[in-house]
Amino acid sequence: MAGEINGTAIVLNNTTGAIVGQGDFTHTFGGTPIEIGNKSNGDNMVYLDGELATKQHIFSGELTYNNDAQFRKVRSDAFSGTQDTYTLTYTGSGDVTDESFSGLFVPTGLSDALPRGAKVATTISFNSSGPVTIVEAADV
Repeated sequence: MAGEINGTAIVLNNTTGAIVGQGDFTHTFGGTPIEIGNKSNGDNMVYLDGELATKQHIFSGELTYNNDAQFRKVRSDAFSGTQDTYTLTYTGSGDVTDESFSGLFVPTGLSDALPRGAKVATTISFNSSGPVTIVEAADV
């Protein structure tokens, strides 16, 4: 397939810089269609076109535990519920410019895996709070 994006190459930034830590991430967008059906539609569901309620972006995944300042800030923000501006950028797209998602997010669901004799990994989610600006990928 032409034009595919290598999903392993992302950069996650907050207002202080790039967050250091290798790992795997997932970006999920959720929005609920607004139901506008009435008796004239019979038993059929009808949704408002072009509108969604409860829109939210969630970045979630695993980072290798480290002592970088941005990584420590994310951990601190997760413990306190502090929101910050985060940007997730898909990089290394080849013939396509990078796609990015930026907005106010709160880090949550922090979990550390501490396997004996192996790397420590931190799993965390970043939940959007308000609108997210999307810069779509485009052909170069």
